[in-house]
Amino acid sequence: MKDKLGVILLLAAGIFFPGQFFAKQLSIGISFSIPPYVIKDAGTGLELEILREAFKVKGYTVTPVFLPLARTFMHFNQGKTDGVLNVKEGFVDGFYSDEVINFQNCAISLKDNNFNIDTIEDLADKRIVAFQMASKILGTEFGTMAEQNKDYLEIADQSIQLNLLFKERTDVVVMDKRIFNYFKIRAVEALEQGKLAFFQHKDELQKKVQYHCIFPPSRYKFAFITEQIRDDFNLGLRSIKKNGVYDAIFEKYKK
Repeated sequence: MKDKLGVILLLAAGIFFPGQFFAKQLSIGISFSIPPYVIKDAGTGLELEILREAFKVKGYTVTPVFLPLARTFMHFNQGKTDGVLNVKEGFVDGFYSDEVINFQNCAISLKDNNFNIDTIEDLADKRIVAFQMASKILGTEFGTMAEQNKDYLEIADQSIQLNLLFKERTDVVVMDKRIFNYFKIRAVEALEQGKLAFFQHKDELQKKVQYHCIFPPSRYKFAFITEQIRDDFNLGLRSIKKNGVYDAIFEKYKK
């Protein structure tokens, strides 16, 4: 009888103080899978690890929900998910976190070409391969340049940008620095294992590059369905920044 009473009391406590007895499950909408930020097949990535580690501080567990961009925002606004990654103020109706991460898009060229690229105007006469939607995301001036440049191309698979640059089939690629470095490291590993047919020699991937970071950083927050979840995430984010976990995650994905 005492055992049953103990179970009942624990269950009651779980109802009124769930965070102390049961992990709190959160579904988080994600609209993209771009290594190293989100690696969908592995269920990991830089941002997913930050998300999980920050919420772990307050006893939450996270389930990623991968959806197309429009549906990610729609599901969140309808209350079907508890949060959404990578939003700027006004994107959704919710409670916005502190800044979590920033993307640094750059124009990247081979150093041997010795290009002077200090402004968007300097790209006008270059062959350019950019990430999908770059002409809309990177501002009006870049969009105008892209529209007028007959050698401008956007592609969805960003690993191909790397291939085209090192094979000298384009002058410049426009992409985030971390994404570029991630794909370069993976390409070298694949080549060493005999799994990469696009390059025949490691030297092709060792060409030095220049980063022309002519775009301002894109700073992103996460959004959550309640103020309490947002506050708990912010507390966890501050905690992992203070204890070194945040920096360790970034170091992990440099390799």
